[in-house]
Amino acid sequence: MKFGLFSESGHRRNAVAADTYAQDLDEIVLADELGIDEVWIAEPNHVRPNTVTNAAMLMCKAAGMTSRVKFGHAIRQLPLHHPVDLVQEANACDNHLRGRFIFGYGGTHLVTHEQMEMRGIDVGHDETRAMVHESVEFMLKCWTSPEPFDFDGRYWRGKGVQILPRPFQQPHPPIAAACSGSADTIELAARHGFIPLFGRGNDSAEQVSGWSDAYIAAAEAAGHQPSRSDFHVSRIVYVGETDAEARDDVREALARVVAERDPVYLKRHVPPGLTIADLTFDYMADAGHYWVGSPDTIRGRVQDYYEQSGGFGVLLMFGALPLTAPENIARSLRLFMQEVAPAVAGLDPEAGPAAADRQRNLAEVESR
Repeated sequence: MKFGLFSESGHRRNAVAADTYAQDLDEIVLADELGIDEVWIAEPNHVRPNTVTNAAMLMCKAAGMTSRVKFGHAIRQLPLHHPVDLVQEANACDNHLRGRFIFGYGGTHLVTHEQMEMRGIDVGHDETRAMVHESVEFMLKCWTSPEPFDFDGRYWRGKGVQILPRPFQQPHPPIAAACSGSADTIELAARHGFIPLFGRGNDSAEQVSGWSDAYIAAAEAAGHQPSRSDFHVSRIVYVGETDAEARDDVREALARVVAERDPVYLKRHVPPGLTIADLTFDYMADAGHYWVGSPDTIRGRVQDYYEQSGGFGVLLMFGALPLTAPENIARSLRLFMQEVAPAVAGLDPEAGPAAADRQRNLAEVESR
């Protein structure tokens, strides 16, 4: 298992965005020093005063401040940007980072009417999925066509398209897709062999298991041999010396997060016999929606979730959240990498029972 930071700075509450971006960079530099493998920088659908609206800018700034960590978009919303611009920007990032770059996309249910209206994009929300499909086709042609080409799609057009500079990684950077939406979204990513990004912070292990199985089935149908080692899941994680200390540190902030959540979103977490009013911070922590506790507690959370979900290769921890003082966030990351990560790093989704069953099934199919 590898570990990453999911940097979602839009939740910070600084008076000016410059202070937020400086705090983001501090966390990213620390992540690089601690041996965290990846940093995914959010471009949220709900733009707030502290939102990073273009993750590429922060990545390129961080490129000269780090040496090993990889960076990914989380996520570029394809319906809002022309494919030529997306590929040019991605190639520039890939060169600045000398291959430490992953292009992450999404943009169906996340795109808002207001975002499209501001850009003069006169397309109904029910067409955004078709826009994503066409954008993916256009971008892949930008990366792989050896000669200039014309593209005449329903939503995107271009003449004499030839993208320079070329990417550092050939034929293009790794591509990741947000796969916590519809079956169509998962199928598109699986058909192309893109890295799946599962979960939005507190989705259940059962949900991740279902999405994973759907991805594997679609990828195998397209002739790929998918690896659960590529599967990414994201969680809110905070580590303290003791359970009580950890909860005290983040109680106020996470209670506010619960209170501000969209009721439609919260309904998914209401068990039989309870109501939304019962979803307090303590309930969310006790039920494992938020991973808050001592190193022993967090190790247990990781292992249980891993087993119940069928296994995954990369755990992304939400960063850039105003959970507590920056020095406490730094201490939490250190405790995780020093006392939790070594105990779970050996989890290998390709060595478990599910992987063995899949290999047997593949062997049976090939022998027919």
